[in-house]
Amino acid sequence: MANRGNDVSAEHRELNIAVIGAGLIGERHVQLVNALADFNLFATVDPVNRPSSNDTVPHFENIEEFLAASDGCEGVIIATPNHTHKSIAEKCMRNGLACLIEKPLAANSVDAVGILKVSEDTGCPVLVGHHRRHHAVSLQLKEIIESGKLGRLVGAQLSWMLLKPDEYFAAGDWRTKAGGGPVWINLIHEIDLLRFFMGEITEVSAMLSNAVRGTEAEDSGVINMRFENGAIASAILSDTAPSPWHFEGGSGENPNIARTGEDGLRVFGTKGAISFPSMTYWAHENEEGHWGTRIDSSTVAQSSSMGGEAALTAQLTHFGKIIRDGESPLVSARDGLQSVRVVETIHRAAVPGKTEPVDLN
Repeated sequence: MANRGNDVSAEHRELNIAVIGAGLIGERHVQLVNALADFNLFATVDPVNRPSSNDTVPHFENIEEFLAASDGCEGVIIATPNHTHKSIAEKCMRNGLACLIEKPLAANSVDAVGILKVSEDTGCPVLVGHHRRHHAVSLQLKEIIESGKLGRLVGAQLSWMLLKPDEYFAAGDWRTKAGGGPVWINLIHEIDLLRFFMGEITEVSAMLSNAVRGTEAEDSGVINMRFENGAIASAILSDTAPSPWHFEGGSGENPNIARTGEDGLRVFGTKGAISFPSMTYWAHENEEGHWGTRIDSSTVAQSSSMGGEAALTAQLTHFGKIIRDGESPLVSARDGLQSVRVVETIHRAAVPGKTEPVDLN
């Protein structure tokens, strides 16, 4: 990647970061860049919205104007609608800018492959905004699974059931169109975490429904998944049904969603089971235990670091290390591509009686 920054040699000099897209998540990124000492908000870019707290920061209405004035900028956070990610990311990388791209990496796998290729051609790193991997408990659960504490993975059960308000759709009509439903917007976070915890997904079957809202986008769905290691998982999701069982409720990470303290994911192995993100572990009192013997619970990791902007802060700090130190992205462009492929496969498989293999090449 070309060195676009100044030549200050101080170990903790500020990195100049621009935020492209000033909607709900873009505004949160702006606030974080302003809040962290190692970063400087170089500019914001949005054709309509301008963050209210940044009147002194240069603002541009389109990407071309920004790039023409981007000398000294070292990285960008792309928080625009999914279908714009490829065009914007390609232009930024060809101008030597590292990219943190909000999930999904792109609106389809063709565009996602395009982003990956440009990153490889230019040497500009891409970090995909699947920020939940950055939670301390996410990293701890991965370590627990890899340690063998659960035994051989058998399966997982996932719930993401919420009720989105009408104003959410009024603020962005694209959320009612194909690609704007909860599979692309919300479940893809869970898909990324399942892949992080359990390995690659090789096959899916699915049923999707738009029966409640009647829009082009789905509002509910059930999905079954098979993993490379033989484990299986099921997921149920909806943005039309109030419930406490979702990651946001268990973690308190989203300021727009009330914390419930309930878990949205359970992972099962031959030695024990764990619920997430509370990290409650269940196992029989001895290795010879079975359904007729007592099963006990314990908390195997602390989730006190969750809530607020913990994961987004860790993700931004990691992005700084990618730019400054050449650290490898925790969620690479190839990771982002594979999650896009899984979601595409879910939509193709949402035909009665049909299953679809997931491309692993």
